[in-house]
Amino acid sequence: MKDFTEESLRDQLELACSARGMSAARARLVHHYSNAVFVLPALDAVVRINVGQTANAIGITQEVTRWLVNEHAYPATAPVEDAPPVQLDSGLTASFWRYYPQPDDGPPFRSAHLADLLRRLHDLPMPPAELPKWEPFGALRRVLSQGAPLPGLSDEEVEWLRDRVDAVQHQIAAAHWPLGLGMVHGDGWAGNLLWDRDQVMLGDWDNVSLGPREIDLIPTWHAAIRYGRESSWVQEFADTYGYGMGRHESFDLLLQMRDLVQLSGPLRRAGESEPHLAALRQRFEGIRTGNRSQSWIGL
Repeated sequence: MKDFTEESLRDQLELACSARGMSAARARLVHHYSNAVFVLPALDAVVRINVGQTANAIGITQEVTRWLVNEHAYPATAPVEDAPPVQLDSGLTASFWRYYPQPDDGPPFRSAHLADLLRRLHDLPMPPAELPKWEPFGALRRVLSQGAPLPGLSDEEVEWLRDRVDAVQHQIAAAHWPLGLGMVHGDGWAGNLLWDRDQVMLGDWDNVSLGPREIDLIPTWHAAIRYGRESSWVQEFADTYGYGMGRHESFDLLLQMRDLVQLSGPLRRAGESEPHLAALRQRFEGIRTGNRSQSWIGL
């Protein structure tokens, strides 16, 4: 996408920091996928730049994480105080968060870490903020709604993908959820775990919402099918959380949903990055053919 190149993002970073009286000096890009994350070492902060989310929506996300940290001592990433999100003219939004330096040789995260944090989250009461309703394909629909052709996909493939998203969302709307509805993280996978000294914490709260709790569990099973995670990873998660997804009546439907969600990031960057284009093609073809035997390229 034109507005998501590193050069353009740095311009937007400068604007956002200027709006909050901060310096973007020595900013370091540490993540560039569905969103972008810059570290501001002089301020012990990070700036997240998001596509398609309003400053108001991200403000709600920050309200939730403050409540988690301050009222429940929950290990969530916390926003920088007195630095509300900045809505940029480009359609991007910048938000400011505390920086948690990660150890070079820290112990690996385990699925039990993730399961414990999700179990604790799901056991909490509803926050005082008005959570948005969970939207399974918000980011993907925003990419698909572009008027211009999408890099890496033909017009026919884009139409097929739109129809597929509609069909899966229709089935999700009619699904039964044994674990009930409540506050969900919305992207509960191990890549969102961080170390805060010797404590494991959960980050990337962009998708916190009101939805079925199962959607926070399915990424672990999806990781085993699409990214080669071993069976012990899944079993440890199920044992720690106290629920296994393998026999869930909507298990295959949720796998289809997670498959489609995994197209958003590669679609956003396929026009500028060969690895993202390769990942997009592999994932799209695996989804369309129903092939689950090949491990996907990680990004």
